Amino acid sequence: MLFNFFEKPNPENGVWQFQEAKAKLSEVLNKVESSGKQMIIRNRKHFVILNEEAYNEYLGSKRSVMDVFLRSPHPEIELDLTRSKETLRDLEL
Repeated sequence: MLFNFFEKPNPENGVWQFQEAKAKLSEVLNKVESSGKQMIIRNRKHFVILNEEAYNEYLGSKRSVMDVFLRSPHPEIELDLTRSKETLRDLEL
């Protein structure tokens, strides 16, 4: 579930106004446990609460550019990923 940051607060969609989330913290945490994430809006700022599984999934989604190339869905395309040995040229400033 992705959040629409322009959506009005609605706990059914996982988006809470701060005062309501504060009053119903136990319910917010139960929904985080079941859905993986909830969003709380306070002073027009958005805060996302993730359970441990969703957080680890988020962290695991960050990959290096090299990793993206190595896991390409088109392994038949050969890429030259070696670094150039050329020296830099001098520029007059």
